[in-house]
Amino acid sequence: MKRVLVTILAGLSVLSCTPTVKKVAFHRDRGDIVVVQKGNFKLTEEEKRFIRLEAKRLGIPVPGRKEIQRELRLFLRNKRGMEIALKRAGLYIPYITPILKSYGLPEELAILPLIESKYNPFAVSRSGAGGIWQLMPATARRFGLRVGKYVDERFDLFRSTHAASRYLKELYRRFGNWDLVLAAYNCGEGCVLKKTGGKDFWARKYRLPEQTRRFVPKFFAALLIARNPEKYGLRITGSPLKVRRTLVGRTQSIREFVRRADLKESTFRDLNPHIRGDLIPANTHVYVPHTQKEVVNIKKDIQRVEVKNHEVKKETAFSKTLKVKRKKVVLKKRKVRKEGRVLKREPYRGIGRVVENKGDSTVIVLDNGAVVYIKE
Repeated sequence: MKRVLVTILAGLSVLSCTPTVKKVAFHRDRGDIVVVQKGNFKLTEEEKRFIRLEAKRLGIPVPGRKEIQRELRLFLRNKRGMEIALKRAGLYIPYITPILKSYGLPEELAILPLIESKYNPFAVSRSGAGGIWQLMPATARRFGLRVGKYVDERFDLFRSTHAASRYLKELYRRFGNWDLVLAAYNCGEGCVLKKTGGKDFWARKYRLPEQTRRFVPKFFAALLIARNPEKYGLRITGSPLKVRRTLVGRTQSIREFVRRADLKESTFRDLNPHIRGDLIPANTHVYVPHTQKEVVNIKKDIQRVEVKNHEVKKETAFSKTLKVKRKKVVLKKRKVRKEGRVLKREPYRGIGRVVENKGDSTVIVLDNGAVVYIKE
């Protein structure tokens, strides 16, 4: 029965961000579990401490916890999509954070593409924003990116991250606090200045578009998920991303380049979404797998520029980036001390605590206030 109990609790933990416990099922023909009282899932004390710490680090007044809770639920409606996004993040974040740090920006900003594009390097919004950072063409050109028929550097991981970093730094110089910077990144500095006067975001947020006023709570919800995906029932797998950045000296076709580099065209397209057509214009950077043979040895007109390689362990990219240790949920029963018919146990981490045992049954109170009755 111990194994059965562990299985049940593990299943409940996956639901830790749904609004209520409506039904808990084990076997169709058995009534092992009865939900005595429903509960509304709330942020745990540990999650609240993390939010307070990050808010203090960024100088942002602690946002409404209910708003963060709401954004968590919305993020986790599509768990498969979130797992794919976090897998991409594990590939890209080790390259993003050093660039942010080089501009003196907080590492936490590496989570912005999760909100903007789910780290999809091919993403294009209805308004025309593109790439993982969702830069508009005018903004991209303003910060030195090429946006043209053959090359659109908004889709270049390195170049777009440099441009986004310069944009974020300029926004911070203008507004002086990160809540207004995040709002301005979403709807533009003109929008924020017009609606808030460049002052208190929280006092005037309802003047902003709905998407923008939700952006700061969404940012904190993304940080929570990135910090510990398993807690929210997300399983992240992936292998390290190692690329070599190569400067193509003269205009040539993609077909010619991949043939000389002994590379599949599909692989080239996946790594180079900024190349829009069938030609690689002169003096354009492209990316190839690090294990691929060096085309620099084939023609002198192609110069190779090395990019530092980062080993990314499976399922640990975010914890390493945000410097927070990830803890797996422990579902083992602790030792108990009997006091009559009541058993006192330490809480199940992130789930709840056993409050009573009557020999053939166990009563568990979850962190959300729900009461679950389990027949032994």
